[in-house]
Amino acid sequence: MLPTVNVDGMVEFLTELLNIPSPTGDTDRAIAWVDNQFRAQFAEQGITTQRTPKGLLVARWPGQKSDAPRALTAHVDTLGAMVRQIKRNGRLRMTQLGGWSWTSVEGEGVTIFASNGQTYRGTILPTHASIHAHTSKDRALPRDDTNMEVRIDAHTTSDKETEELGIRVGDVIAFDPRVEVSDTGFIRSRHLDDKASVACMYGAMLALADAGLQPIQDTYFHISNYEEVGHGAATGFPANLADLISIDMAVVAPQQTSDEYSVTICAKDSAGPYHMQLRRELEGLAQANELRYATDIYPYYGSDGEAFWRAGGDVRMGLIGPGVDASHHYERTHRDALDNTAKLILAYLLS
Repeated sequence: MLPTVNVDGMVEFLTELLNIPSPTGDTDRAIAWVDNQFRAQFAEQGITTQRTPKGLLVARWPGQKSDAPRALTAHVDTLGAMVRQIKRNGRLRMTQLGGWSWTSVEGEGVTIFASNGQTYRGTILPTHASIHAHTSKDRALPRDDTNMEVRIDAHTTSDKETEELGIRVGDVIAFDPRVEVSDTGFIRSRHLDDKASVACMYGAMLALADAGLQPIQDTYFHISNYEEVGHGAATGFPANLADLISIDMAVVAPQQTSDEYSVTICAKDSAGPYHMQLRRELEGLAQANELRYATDIYPYYGSDGEAFWRAGGDVRMGLIGPGVDASHHYERTHRDALDNTAKLILAYLLS
């Protein structure tokens, strides 16, 4: 029987993490927070943490054995934007951080992290937003970087005035997560990809610690910070690593087997199949522990695990994660998906 997972504690962890802005390239706040949580909760287990020059976090938990070390990786970097141009009207033209649709951020509130250390609030709008001032043809312009802008909540109507606020090209723009936890068990928020998976990792670690257990093998809990641009987990692992499990959100959409209540085990994504033997072992663990799970294929998806394979990592690679609806939009999952994912992680660590 698996140790009990504290789902309430996992959701609380997730909510706090979701509310920490961490677009790709500006993740230090989130990394520091997770580091502090690991240190506070797991010091008695002998877990040590290290932040690498790249800025990612690695926690090592000594296992019962050390002959075939394992690692789990999940990422705290999220979608976001960066100032590409300060426009003559004082508003901001954006460039994307990560792959998102322009239609998915229309009307979203943002925080702008200015070069001088100040933060400003703003809103992403089409350049022809007002229905009372523009024709239907104007309002129907394509949503892209030329026809959308950030309206800053500050007294500025020119590029000079915006520059005087301390805002510069290259400053980071974070989207509001808008976290909401319902009494029906749903969690709605931006950036469940992939903070939900970090929470699942934490939940499994907490359950193991509370039960007075330790992993079978030395295990590395790897929190990456550049996954959304393709190279988050390319480094940060010991040379003798045997297995790497990437934990990332599972795509819930038509024609997929994944759902918002299950843990998904990915067989193949855009880069090809994952390690067959490890996948079968994960499916066997899910069945043996009577977990709600799905096996799925994602044609337009890539993971941090593949970043390590591409970097030359000679390991067995697997991918699991909680089902998340509307990926890279305003996402949603359910407590049950977090619970099933944390339990599969537990089963793997104890196998």
